[in-house]
Amino acid sequence: MIKEVLMKVVLSSVLMSLFLLGCGKGEKEEKVESFEIKELATDRLCITVVYDNTAYHEGLRSDWGFACVIDADGRKLLFDTGAKGDLLVGNLDKLACHPREIEKVILSHEHWDHVGGLAELLKINSDVEVYLLKSFPNKVKGIVTDEGAGLVEVSGPQVICPGIYTTGVMGRAPEEQSLIISTDKGALVITGCAHPGIVEIVQRARELTGQDILFVMGGFHLGRASDKKVKEIINEFRDMGVRYVGPCHCTGEAQIEMFRKVYGHRCLDIGVGREITGIDFMN
Repeated sequence: MIKEVLMKVVLSSVLMSLFLLGCGKGEKEEKVESFEIKELATDRLCITVVYDNTAYHEGLRSDWGFACVIDADGRKLLFDTGAKGDLLVGNLDKLACHPREIEKVILSHEHWDHVGGLAELLKINSDVEVYLLKSFPNKVKGIVTDEGAGLVEVSGPQVICPGIYTTGVMGRAPEEQSLIISTDKGALVITGCAHPGIVEIVQRARELTGQDILFVMGGFHLGRASDKKVKEIINEFRDMGVRYVGPCHCTGEAQIEMFRKVYGHRCLDIGVGREITGIDFMN
């Protein structure tokens, strides 16, 4: 009980600091509500990659972009939608995850390789809430409202559903949000392209949850980064206690290999069809 109270106090303080920082930059004042962290059981969590540059299983289509389905306690969320709607829906069907099963869609940032599949998805299932940043173009927001889906414009960190949170707005040109999943083994961080900086995103997740970082996956935006820069990031990951990594999409093949050499079996291969469950974090 004492631990939970302290966690709530610390989290409220962090959120207020982020709120004041945003106001100090001349941004429009927004109400930021505190929330309590709920830990999900890793044995009731499954993350399935449904869109990526590479295919993990034969028979699934790959393409430049990213999307994954999070199944937590029976609730299905889609993080990003890739670039092409037909490819996204096709992979979902082949992976036995019908678009109508998805309850919420979270979009990391406005680039088309992350939002391009949205329209096709909403034509099949408009009974969803779509979480996107206020800075998104009206064209993208119009896709949501024209199909009758719920539109949630994100500014600060907030609850998506119990145990799953958004970092809120980070960076600029483009602004981006990442997903945080709080579990009984630590926090999981899922990024779209990590334009604000992958280290900064992981630091935000630690501040918001007060947890150690179990796993970081998604695009790390390191395709043009030097070996020196990647080594610095890997060292910062290790200093922050990141136990497992799953770099993909815009991370860069050579850069992914550098993570693999350091993390070994704790660097998980990512591609379309890869399912990540609690079993992956057993050693």
